[in-house]
Amino acid sequence: MLAKWKDLHEPSWLKGETLMLKHLLDDDLNRRIVALMQEEGRIPHAELAERLGVSRPTIIERVKRLESSGVIRGYSARVSPASAMKPVVAFVAVRYKADNDEVLEHRFWKALEDEPDVLEAHTVAGEDCLLLKIVADTPQGLNERLRRIRALGPHVTTRTTVILQTHFEKPGPSPFPLEARPVKAVARRGA
Repeated sequence: MLAKWKDLHEPSWLKGETLMLKHLLDDDLNRRIVALMQEEGRIPHAELAERLGVSRPTIIERVKRLESSGVIRGYSARVSPASAMKPVVAFVAVRYKADNDEVLEHRFWKALEDEPDVLEAHTVAGEDCLLLKIVADTPQGLNERLRRIRALGPHVTTRTTVILQTHFEKPGPSPFPLEARPVKAVARRGA
C-alpha cells in the first residue's frame, strides 16, 4: 500500500540514483561545496570558488551536477513560524486505515499535501503510520487543523506533541562522513 504511494510520489531524480548520489558525495570538493551552500544558500559562485580555491567554471559545473542529480534539491528561504504569525509548532503522529484502497489513500495524501500548514509528512515504522510537522496561529488553530486531518478518513487518529522551544534546526545532513567531521569542543561549566 505505501510502496505504491512511494512510486507515485518518489522524486524522479531518486529512482535508481542511489549509487550516483553516493559517488557524488564521495568527492571531497563536492562535500565542501554542499557544506558551504547549506550554510549560505545564496553564496555567489565566484565567492564559493575563491573560498574553495578552484575556478568559477569548476564550481558552476559541480553545482549543476549536484542539482541535476538531486543532491541539491532546491533553494528556499527558511521562515520562522512565529514571524509568519504561526508560532504553534507540533509534531503529529497519525494512524489511519486505507484498507488497501489506493484511491482513498491517494486522496488522503493529496489532502495532507494541500494543507498549507502541514510542513512535513513522513511515513514511519512502528504503531503510527505518519509523522507530520504542522504549524498554527493558536492552540485553537492547532485543534482545527487536527480536526481536519482526522476528518480525512473514518479511521484516522492523531497523537500530538507541541514544541515548546526549538534549540536548533539544521539545513540538511552533513555531507561528510562522521569520522571526517571536525570535533567541536564543548565548554564545561566552571572551566
